[in-house]
Amino acid sequence: TRVQLTILLLMELWQRYKRRSCFNTAKACLLTDPLCRILFGAMRSRQCPLTFGRHLACEPCDDAKLRGGFDQASSQIVLCSNAASLAAPDPCVSLRHELVHAFDACRAVADFDSSLDQLACTEIRAYNLAEPASWQKPAGGHADWVRQRAVDSVLTVRRIEQAEAETAVNRVFDRCYADLEPFGRRPLPPDPLERAELGSAQLAAKEAKFYGYWSECQSSS
Repeated sequence: TRVQLTILLLMELWQRYKRRSCFNTAKACLLTDPLCRILFGAMRSRQCPLTFGRHLACEPCDDAKLRGGFDQASSQIVLCSNAASLAAPDPCVSLRHELVHAFDACRAVADFDSSLDQLACTEIRAYNLAEPASWQKPAGGHADWVRQRAVDSVLTVRRIEQAEAETAVNRVFDRCYADLEPFGRRPLPPDPLERAELGSAQLAAKEAKFYGYWSECQSSS
């Protein structure tokens, strides 16, 4: 009927709007977010450059829990255009998370599909370096929060038992939690108690030139 066709048309227009909004948000993050810029530049410096049309897509996701994903076979980051994480207060968190996966795949020539340990490691690093957990001061401590979120992500990607996922995460946790490449520090905001003018994310951007990433960061914009 005409009403049904109108509804379908409006739904399609809404999805197009959400995809475009998602894409514009991601582009803005690469221009303004210091950690996204460092990751983008670090991948360029390692001969794994990302381009918008080829390596970044925005699509609606059926699972409401998903925010995005990294397809290693095509080197493509997919952001869920219907994810709440694209909104304030930190619209760049999903892109940062997936950029860590993309960087790890490039840096270590990893195979997340076949190696459970490599999958666990990149999830640990993504939550450690790209997520705002430290800003929220989790009750169990940052390391415990990262550990649990990494386990949850491994379970989402792989159909395995909880115990197997926990064992894999615990097996590589200390090494991967301590690996802060390419930032050199965890992303914390300015601490008003310490009267710091810059958070560690801003400091990482200032120090990127010492690691050979800053010129690449500038060219990404």
